[in-house]
Amino acid sequence: MNDPVQDAIPPSMFHWLAAVPDDRPVALLVRHSVRDELPRDDVGYELPLNALGVQLARSLGAAMHGRVRTLRTSPVSRCVQTAGLIGDAAGAALQIVPDRMLGDPGAYVIDRRLAGRNWLAMGSRGIMEHLAFRDDPLPGTEHPDAGARKLVRHMLQVAVDVPGLHVFVTHDILLAATAARFLGPPQGPQPWPRYLEGAFFWRDEDGLKAAYRDACRSGLSETAPPDGG
Repeated sequence: MNDPVQDAIPPSMFHWLAAVPDDRPVALLVRHSVRDELPRDDVGYELPLNALGVQLARSLGAAMHGRVRTLRTSPVSRCVQTAGLIGDAAGAALQIVPDRMLGDPGAYVIDRRLAGRNWLAMGSRGIMEHLAFRDDPLPGTEHPDAGARKLVRHMLQVAVDVPGLHVFVTHDILLAATAARFLGPPQGPQPWPRYLEGAFFWRDEDGLKAAYRDACRSGLSETAPPDGG
């Protein structure tokens, strides 16, 4: 998948950072910052952020200054780099915890060999389209609803009882699938996650709440597929 040129943090991030509650734990599942284009037929595990990616990750961290409580990340290097830059700019002297639920292999993968074949055959966009719009699992993966619920439960367990932002840096596929299963399939001319775009999850009096882009849903179940998702 060729990522569109992006020179700014998605505006929805600033909207939800201002809107989410300060008095309870909030999990932020966010895509890593800007990198160069992936080599052909290569997942690019070692491809770092470019100069713009470093700048934007610092800017997002600054927007979260004083609010970050935990930092977890996919073990892939550009995600670890993003987490470090966010933490530094947020003034959070925190340990960065690699978390394989966020990538390599991720919450949706059961068999890494079969899942790797999916990526080679379909690319990121093909996998995102399948996980967002269809209700059958790909070879070697969880059912999309099960993977999404597993990941969100994991994040909220990490965040439990500590009010503030709990940042989980991941990849476009995991963010796209999880947001779609809780908030509905993506729409519009740019359906897939941009760099540093994220979905927010927290519990309130009505149950689980999720927010992403211009969508927000309350009263979601953590143990059953979302209606219409």
